[in-house]
Amino acid sequence: MPTKEDKEKFFSLISEKPWLIPSTVLLEMIPVSIVAYGFMKNRRLKKRLQIEHQKTVREYIKKSDSGKLTQEEFYYLKHI
Repeated sequence: MPTKEDKEKFFSLISEKPWLIPSTVLLEMIPVSIVAYGFMKNRRLKKRLQIEHQKTVREYIKKSDSGKLTQEEFYYLKHI
């Protein structure tokens, strides 16, 4: 718990050097922006992977109608 003396030191420091506030905020924003960018990129790639998976499944289903599937592809279709 900050004491009254600590609060006074803090406010005197801020009044003497007001440039500390924007620079501190900037330093805090860098990790947050990196995390947000990584989250959005991961989400976008996961969606792309899901679309590719669905395309693959559709191709296998089209092939299965013609009867040209290998044994591994039949196994894959069973376990989707």
